[in-house]
Amino acid sequence: MTDYSVLIIDDDIWMQRILSKTLASYGFKISHLASNGYDGVGLAVEHLPTIIILDILMPELSGHQTLKILKHIKVTKHIPIIMISALSDMENLGMAVKSGIAGFISKPFTRSTIFDKLVDVFGSEKLEMIGKGLPIDPQELYVNEALIAKKQEELLSNLSASPELETIETKTEEEEDIVLATATSSVQPNILKHYQDDEKKSIESIKKLLLKSKR
Repeated sequence: MTDYSVLIIDDDIWMQRILSKTLASYGFKISHLASNGYDGVGLAVEHLPTIIILDILMPELSGHQTLKILKHIKVTKHIPIIMISALSDMENLGMAVKSGIAGFISKPFTRSTIFDKLVDVFGSEKLEMIGKGLPIDPQELYVNEALIAKKQEELLSNLSASPELETIETKTEEEEDIVLATATSSVQPNILKHYQDDEKKSIESIKKLLLKSKR
């Protein structure tokens, strides 16, 4: 039997339990739980979960900032991330899609909504294998990456036609990074630089950096 895992980053304890129980019913038997972005990044690097569920509104690091960091780390950038939030406005959705999410779930949601997003990421055949605990070649696990990319392009195309997203569409990537960095008092760029420039450092050193940044 293969143990598939999920990392749930959400500051709502009840939401953690609901998502953990729901994902377990689909084969993700191991749940790693984090109540903020710093802990979430540390757990992602340490455990390399099969999938990550990430809330947008969180203390210290928002979901968008956490997503940005995870997508810049070599060992975690391939992990599919589904964002979940009560904020379903165009701006938040547009930022999430542009940063590389695999799916977006609006609260409140149902089991079928989560199931549909998992199918989008893994495909029905692979998801069935995950549910049975059958081994899957890591190279073939995320068979729907091309489909996800296509859906992201379509969604961005639709969003870009909305007047509400004009400011987002005209921002450069550098400008978006500045906005994110300002929100965390320059903590985020330091974390990104650490991960990008020094991948040989141990997990313990990464944890120490995260703990130092939280103080």
